[in-house]
Amino acid sequence: MDLPNYRQRLVALLQAQTFVISLLPFLIGLTFAIFYYRQVNWGDSLLLLIAVVAFHFAVNGHNQYTDYRRFEKDTRVTHSQNNIIARYHIDLKWARLVIGSLTGLATIIGIYLTIKTGWILLLIGCLSFIIGYSYSGGHHPILKTPLGEPASGITMGYNITLLGIYINIYNAPHFDPWFWLKGLLVALPAILVISNVMLANNTCDRDEDVVIGKRTLVYYIGRNAALKLLLACYAGAYIAIIVAVLAKYLPFWTLGSLLTIPIVWQRSMIFVHDPQKATTFFNVIINLQLILVSEIMLIVIGIIWR
Repeated sequence: MDLPNYRQRLVALLQAQTFVISLLPFLIGLTFAIFYYRQVNWGDSLLLLIAVVAFHFAVNGHNQYTDYRRFEKDTRVTHSQNNIIARYHIDLKWARLVIGSLTGLATIIGIYLTIKTGWILLLIGCLSFIIGYSYSGGHHPILKTPLGEPASGITMGYNITLLGIYINIYNAPHFDPWFWLKGLLVALPAILVISNVMLANNTCDRDEDVVIGKRTLVYYIGRNAALKLLLACYAGAYIAIIVAVLAKYLPFWTLGSLLTIPIVWQRSMIFVHDPQKATTFFNVIINLQLILVSEIMLIVIGIIWR
């Protein structure tokens, strides 16, 4: 069998296909800032987006690396399809170099933008760094606990949305000190659907996770309750969109996102009836894209036609 090439190893290590999970919340924050605050800083936004995506990739790589090191002598995991480093024959020294380079890039951009924009960006960034490391690092990583789902949802869904908002309004003539609270409502759909990705992932991996000592939320509440929670989170995402429109934080056009409900429901049922990583998990990723992409596109339409 041919060994994976450099590109395949890089994509696998960084789980590059997941970058949209960071990109979409950032775009929600950006479009919200343009619509609600009528403010935008394109150059700063682009720099911050590069840092966000670089850090997202670094965290993904760190997750793969620490999982491998933690269980490299456990044959129950060594031969698992989820053991990316072993599966793709990734050199550990090369993996550390890639992860370190991406972390360094995100840090350099973060320091520059902090000097330029102020302490709020530093605070949000530091919280994200701490959670990102703690997610898979240390003796008690978050991913092995019931906090994995909310940690991923808050870090990527809320923090990244806040960054997208703040980077565009920090120099506004009348800075809104309550932007973080308004941003919470606007970010809630992203928080919930991103949490669902981790919830669905842990539902698929429940049996293997138990073997290797992971005690995720699914372990405590059971698979059936986890699947019901997944559906409830989708419902909550749509309710949050409605409330944000009623509060006039988002344009009326954003209600068009509700048209995705039948498709999201159909794909959710496919996963609920047979939660498998290889065959049905992709439906959860598609649901995330349907909800968030439609929301972003309709906010843009609202910006154009207001």
